Amino acid sequence: MKEMLTNKILNGLPDAEFARLMPLLEPVALSAGERLSEAGETAQFIYFPENSVISCHADMQDGESVEVGMVGFEGMTGITSLLGSRPTAHSLNVSVAGSALRVMKDDFEREILRGVGVKQSLLAYAGEYITQISQRSACAVLHRLEQRLAVWLLLLADRLDTDVIQMTHERMAQHLGVRRAGVTVVAAQMQAVGAISYTRGNLRLEDRRTLAAMACECYGALSVGRQQTAYM
Repeated sequence: MKEMLTNKILNGLPDAEFARLMPLLEPVALSAGERLSEAGETAQFIYFPENSVISCHADMQDGESVEVGMVGFEGMTGITSLLGSRPTAHSLNVSVAGSALRVMKDDFEREILRGVGVKQSLLAYAGEYITQISQRSACAVLHRLEQRLAVWLLLLADRLDTDVIQMTHERMAQHLGVRRAGVTVVAAQMQAVGAISYTRGNLRLEDRRTLAAMACECYGALSVGRQQTAYM
């Protein structure tokens, strides 16, 4: 069973610890745009994406929102709630529809106490996730929209088995915390050089090498390893 999973955390657990956790895991189908939790809530579930992608958003009082973290097959949600008792500061939203496995937070916390492998996997991924958040924060301040969008698309593609992503300009702008018009201009530039194509909400990565050349160094620091050797 474990070898059939895509999620790296679950797949990497020792057999005995995975065998204890497996009955607690519930397969779920996630829909694009689905809101999994709100900021300020205590997490009820921990999600392990398989071929879906979940975004952590910082939601401001004026209604503005920006993605601060992205979770796919490489990780899990709920890191902050597992490492402390405070309610989560960010909301969880499904960026790309697909499958995931989820477990009740209380059940998973018991497994952390019981298993060394679960604890080590949690801490290792926590370090990766903190790196992602801090690097993307610097990227948002220091780099151009063209670079940021290229990085974001590549990070998304790394987590998927397809080069076709169902994503509108409006949703891309919401993830990056910018105006839709800016995304439209940059996407047109990417399409003009053959990096992507875009038709009615379907975005296709046509030339990953060209897209990687448009990205800043942040992509190299954040790539999760599924696809990057093909275009770096």
